[in-house]
Amino acid sequence: MKRVPSIRSSLAKLVAACLLPALIAAAVLLYYSYQRVRADLANDALAKANALMLTVDREFEGADRSLRALATSPYLRYSDMASLHEQAVNVLKGNNINSIVLINSAGQQVLNTAGQYGSALPMSTNSLQLERVITLGQSDVSDLFLTPLPSGLAINVAIPVRVAGQVTHSLVGVVLPMRLQEILLESRLPPNRIAAIFDGAGTIAARTHEVERFRGKSITPALFEQVTLKKEGMFETVSLDGTPVLTVFVRSEKSRWGVAIGVPISSLTADLRRWIGLLVGFTALLLTASLGLAWAMGGRIATAIRSLAEPAAALGYGQAVSVPALPIREVNEFGQAITKASAMLVETDAALKGSEQRIRGIVLSAMDAIITVDESQIIVLFNPAAAAMFGCPVEQAIGSPATRFIPERFHTRHHDFVRKQRVHGGNSAEFGVVNTAVGRRVDGQEFTVEMSYSSLVESGNQFHTFIIRDSTDRIRAYEALERSNLDLQQFAYVASHDLKTPLRSIGGFVQILERNYGDKLDEKALGLIHRTSSAVQRLEQLTEDLLSYARVNSEVRPFAIVNCAEMADEVIGLLDAAIRGSAAQVTAGELPSVMGDRTQLVQLLLNLIGNGIKYCRDRAPVVHFSAVRGNGEWVFSVTDNGIGIDARFHAKIFEVFKRLHSQSEYSGTGIGLAVCRRVVERHGGKIWITSTVGKGSTFSFSIPDIT
Repeated sequence: MKRVPSIRSSLAKLVAACLLPALIAAAVLLYYSYQRVRADLANDALAKANALMLTVDREFEGADRSLRALATSPYLRYSDMASLHEQAVNVLKGNNINSIVLINSAGQQVLNTAGQYGSALPMSTNSLQLERVITLGQSDVSDLFLTPLPSGLAINVAIPVRVAGQVTHSLVGVVLPMRLQEILLESRLPPNRIAAIFDGAGTIAARTHEVERFRGKSITPALFEQVTLKKEGMFETVSLDGTPVLTVFVRSEKSRWGVAIGVPISSLTADLRRWIGLLVGFTALLLTASLGLAWAMGGRIATAIRSLAEPAAALGYGQAVSVPALPIREVNEFGQAITKASAMLVETDAALKGSEQRIRGIVLSAMDAIITVDESQIIVLFNPAAAAMFGCPVEQAIGSPATRFIPERFHTRHHDFVRKQRVHGGNSAEFGVVNTAVGRRVDGQEFTVEMSYSSLVESGNQFHTFIIRDSTDRIRAYEALERSNLDLQQFAYVASHDLKTPLRSIGGFVQILERNYGDKLDEKALGLIHRTSSAVQRLEQLTEDLLSYARVNSEVRPFAIVNCAEMADEVIGLLDAAIRGSAAQVTAGELPSVMGDRTQLVQLLLNLIGNGIKYCRDRAPVVHFSAVRGNGEWVFSVTDNGIGIDARFHAKIFEVFKRLHSQSEYSGTGIGLAVCRRVVERHGGKIWITSTVGKGSTFSFSIPDIT
């Protein structure tokens, strides 16, 4: 005879089958979360490495500018070395240059601020750099080299000195590695990041960890190989001190120096290991508890059914009732007993008992706390989730007042609420959402909760049921998000004040210098002044673009309906000067209305149409703005007849500072398209490009349809 499965085994199989998909989903989500965290950490480290490399290059460029200013001294033309020595000493004040050395083409030091003027000077020890400067007539940043200075190591920033059009000397500024160490420490990297600044030969000049041990040592062969192949990148390796790290690196094309930041692999996998442990422990606990509960419930049901067989037969009307065989053994036995009893009575009793068991199963397995109290506010139901939430066993909670789990200062409010519900909704079985409240565990700890409420009258008695959920984690996450947005907004204000103000001062000083002394300066000096003014303007534009990039998410305004046709007219008006100056033709098709931030959408369209006008060569620009309906969204397109972009660079152009052309070809900071991407993503869409080199480009972006 075929064996019929028992209710216990059926419930156990059902529990196992229900848990398996949840475990698989949890594992997939855990892996996805790890990959996302890993990518975020790597991108953050790469951004910091780029910023550090930019600071190091600026340090070298600052030394180069100071030396070029000194190279224009009239004392050089008249060979007045004593006055030149005094002037060089003054240049060192307010600079990060340790000393200044003047070397002739034969390698003999003519002037050295490290000693008294007139003292005997040695030959230059860096003949390779001297040869590059004298032969090529270009400035040069040396690798780290040994020097008689107390520091032992130094870097030379050298520029050619021309007399009568010929390079006769090399003017050298000596920069100490300690300055690079200061730059590294000022970057305030997280304590577990291992960062290093190294020269073109891979020699370490500054390091966040054990700098005295590793300064002057070479970077790892794996890192050196990567640096020689690529300008920037990331890969997994082992640091000099033996720590497995995810290394990101950036190499400067100007100075050949580089920056590397290592993120310990242990910090990437710590959360993963912890969550795996929690997942395994929780799974074992949940599986054990579920199987135990299923086994116990199955045993109780089977025993109860078997015990009802004889009483059910006694209650029969004597009428023959045929009950077909049922697939569950215990239920089948129960059905055979029902055959001898009243079908109506048995069916009613079975329905009532089944309903009670289902409700009890729902209450016992619910993840939220469920508490039912009578008219006197005495607890009559307290499920396991409530016991876990309030730290009180079920048997101790039953029969105690509900105010036991409410802070004393809220007792009056609770009684008023129940009294109001008794008057206005005493017979309601539907649950209504209550505002956030405060609960209290048995140990006195308070926490925020969200509640749903229902009231029901049964046999003349009124019962109140509360479904409670702990909202502490959600509130903390919301507060953390608010703090993060505030920090970003404060950074934007500080950047605006601390960067733009001194830049404007520099620009003003340069204008005064040109206005008051322009007729006394030669063409070379005036050229330097003009270059300085242009650099200040570019830095001001860069500051404005960076602030625009930061404000996309920090200056959050509520979305409203934006008429895109009116917005397009406004943008065309704002670009009127550029359109007239280039004889451009800018048109727009039929455009919809969308939900969004009008200011940011105007900024987005200004960037895209402005680029279509700017990046056009040998013909009048033609730019068209259009929109088509997609699947639950609008797809907008800005099409131009410009120079086009190679497909290899389509992803790169939306990153910060990623420019494909020099300033002499097309002005810009490399931030505009990055701002466009942030604006589109904030509106719930995406942005992409299709382009043909020499024929034009189409920038497309999507925004959800308000319908």
